[in-house]
Amino acid sequence: MLKGVAVRASRMVSLLLASVLVLTILPTPHVALGAAWPAGTHRVALDVERIAGANRYDTAVAIARKTYPSWEGVEHVVIASGEDRALADPLSAASLCWAYDAPLLLVNRFGVPSSVRAALGQMRSVNGTVTVTVVGGPVAVPRSTVAQLESVVGAGNVTQPWQTGDRFTTSAGIAARVTQVASETGRTIPGRALIANGTDAAGFYDALAASAISVRTGIPVLLVERDRVPPVTAAALDAVSPGSVLVIGGTAVVSDRVYSTVRANARWAGHDRHATAAAVAQRARSQGWLTGSAAGMASTPADALTGATYLGRHGYPLLFVSTDTVQRGTAVYLHGQRGVITRAILFGGTAVLSDTLVREVRGAPTPPVLVAPVAGERVAKRARVVVATGVNTTEIRVYTGSTLVATRPATSYATLDLGVLPTPPAGSSYHIVARNVAGGESTSRRWQPLHSYPAPTSIVVDKSDFRLYFFRDDVFVKSYPVAIGRTTAETPVGIWRIDSKYYTSPSSVYGPRKMRMYRKVGSRYVYTAYNIHGTNQPSSIGTKASAGCIRLYNEDILDLFPRVPLGTIVQTRE
Repeated sequence: MLKGVAVRASRMVSLLLASVLVLTILPTPHVALGAAWPAGTHRVALDVERIAGANRYDTAVAIARKTYPSWEGVEHVVIASGEDRALADPLSAASLCWAYDAPLLLVNRFGVPSSVRAALGQMRSVNGTVTVTVVGGPVAVPRSTVAQLESVVGAGNVTQPWQTGDRFTTSAGIAARVTQVASETGRTIPGRALIANGTDAAGFYDALAASAISVRTGIPVLLVERDRVPPVTAAALDAVSPGSVLVIGGTAVVSDRVYSTVRANARWAGHDRHATAAAVAQRARSQGWLTGSAAGMASTPADALTGATYLGRHGYPLLFVSTDTVQRGTAVYLHGQRGVITRAILFGGTAVLSDTLVREVRGAPTPPVLVAPVAGERVAKRARVVVATGVNTTEIRVYTGSTLVATRPATSYATLDLGVLPTPPAGSSYHIVARNVAGGESTSRRWQPLHSYPAPTSIVVDKSDFRLYFFRDDVFVKSYPVAIGRTTAETPVGIWRIDSKYYTSPSSVYGPRKMRMYRKVGSRYVYTAYNIHGTNQPSSIGTKASAGCIRLYNEDILDLFPRVPLGTIVQTRE
């Protein structure tokens, strides 16, 4: 009879979770690992599995379901707030999951999400009794939310041990509880401690990177401030009596003074969160703690928090990526683990880990980024083109419209200056293609507005926006703010030519330099009193203030003057 009930409950679990669990496995057609990639490039080409739900709460349930199929053997659950404002509380919860062999689920101040409520009910149906430990005090997980948990698993089966104190108190309390549970169950915790910053957003990621180790080994994650060790943390370190203290994160998040105070003997860190997580993965593998053939990837703290519980059980490291791309620190690590790590497990839906990211992880080049020209900036007939590359990139091609104008070899995470190239004709766009030796290709496109100007080397004074635009050899060089003729002495609209240039007194109305504009009359250019010059009235720039001349700030006329050759055409326009 009981066996039949269990079977029916298991079927019910599968049906009810169909709306929560999104598990996608995307096989990757790998190119032979021996393929030659140029020096300076980094290759990532992994099979991809995504574990996700409609939101972070559903994703946590999906991760727990993947960790504990059919919920069999789940007799304890760790609950924490999934809200960003309260994520410091569960930073140390990983070792508690190790102690209780428990999944981690998330709630919020408004209550228990329906997917979490359903999962707890299913666990109870399968296992009979489920006890819940709430990490975080009433501010993070209010009494009303605890009451909802009690309504599902029973009033006597929910505890909220750390209802007072701060995040450091919670962290220390978790460490003590883990030691107690381990002694009661005959489990051994390595005599170590992991130290991370509990007050800094960057430190949060460092603590999360250590969570997979904590889930795997039971080693506690204890929290500090950058320049201070809270007394409860110091006491916890004494109680744990670690034989080795490992600081996670660089000196920007855990100072050398704190490193010394906690008696650390190693620092695992990189230049950012991605490189630090990679360093943790590398060092944990060398310690024999994380040895699996897969790596987890997350972009948000909440998904990383719950994802680490799955990873730790399987000996997989946690790495960080952005929503749309693999960052350098992550790529360098995975490139070095080619043939060892062959699979990536992504935690979260496409809103936090996009399909573009999936393509990269599977081996496609990062879509190239057009650094210059700047987005939205008008261009002339030619422009300097600068492209930023990412992972899996060995070549960049630039098209203007459908015309290939440049091909260059490329390395990973480089800024590639392709020189001055023709710009796309009206109605078309830049088309940038990143390629690699394995046949991968990614593209990006950008339309740029075009300048209108009268000659390859010319000046345009646009009265409507009080700016002067300078072009040299069909390349837009620079623009400058100007003052133009006042209402009673408007700057005339027309075509001119610079035929004289003068050094003038810096204190004069012309400032240190002036360039005389000769007006086009028929086929000739005739002398006029109009000039482009500096000013002794800098407050007039951006207004109608002159007798018709074009005024610039003195530093701007000094910059422009040597650039402008005699014979330069000038256009003034409304």
